[in-house]
Amino acid sequence: MAKVKTVGGRGYLRLPDKQFEPHASNSICDVTGFRMKSTQLLRRWEGYMVVAAAWNPRQPQDFPVIPTKQRTYPEARKGNADDVITVIPNNFDPV
Repeated sequence: MAKVKTVGGRGYLRLPDKQFEPHASNSICDVTGFRMKSTQLLRRWEGYMVVAAAWNPRQPQDFPVIPTKQRTYPEARKGNADDVITVIPNNFDPV
């Protein structure tokens, strides 16, 4: 993690140099409230723009992986097709 530099021990973050940086605007961290350049902020998984010290990855418990158990069923019919007995009723008429 990056260290946050403070001024006077009061927890105020030292502002970045007030020099011009192309494509970098002044932004405020959504968690700490520190003013930073937009190039120094990171996007957290919730959508917050935060300094590196306040950034944390998404918890793996948000996406649980449940192992699926492969079910094996025993064979329903064991034996040969010759073992099958065919029963024809007495009044069977195959018209």
